[in-house]
Amino acid sequence: MNKEEFKAKANQKIDEVSAKINELKAKRESAKEDAKAQYDEALEDLKVKKTDLERKYSELENAADDKWEEVKDAFSAASDSFKEGFDKLKTLFTILVLGILLTSCGSSDKDKKTTLEDVQEEVNKAVDVSKDYIAENWEEIKGDIESKTNQAEEKYNSLSNDLQDKLKDQKQKMKEQKAELNKKLEEYNTAAYERKEALKAEIDQLKTALDKSVSVFEKEMKETKK
Repeated sequence: MNKEEFKAKANQKIDEVSAKINELKAKRESAKEDAKAQYDEALEDLKVKKTDLERKYSELENAADDKWEEVKDAFSAASDSFKEGFDKLKTLFTILVLGILLTSCGSSDKDKKTTLEDVQEEVNKAVDVSKDYIAENWEEIKGDIESKTNQAEEKYNSLSNDLQDKLKDQKQKMKEQKAELNKKLEEYNTAAYERKEALKAEIDQLKTALDKSVSVFEKEMKETKK
């Protein structure tokens, strides 16, 4: 993905963020009064993440060529942080609604069947939310990994044999990190529900480590050429 394509996608992400905030504001009215304070606190935290993402986007638009990779990685990290916060707030909302529905399970027999069906539907939504982070961003995550590592390898292959020899350990490290990250992504797809949250944390850590390795690797290649 080139610079202009990334900027266009980032701009689209900013628009989506505003829409998601409005979606959560609308959902707030469905929560019980004694739970709205908890919901509001989580929503305010998400608004802070939105502001940070918008600031990172502004930096992205004005980034100099020698700072591009750094600000691009910062924007991607802020975007992941917002997505995680959004999914957690959706989960919180689902739990709050479940509380309302479970309380109403003691209603008349006529309403009980419908209420239990509603509970099951909300449980399914809660499970779906836990899958959002990877499932909705699968192609984006995989594409970002391939794009960054392929660009770094192309630059490496353009070096002289002597320079390649000096940097071969860094290239191997990047290759191993990429393989481990892809392995965890595949594991996430087939993991049981209770394992997904732990795997998501591992994926976040591995992706951050790989991003850092690619950035350092490219910096070293640039300096070696001088």
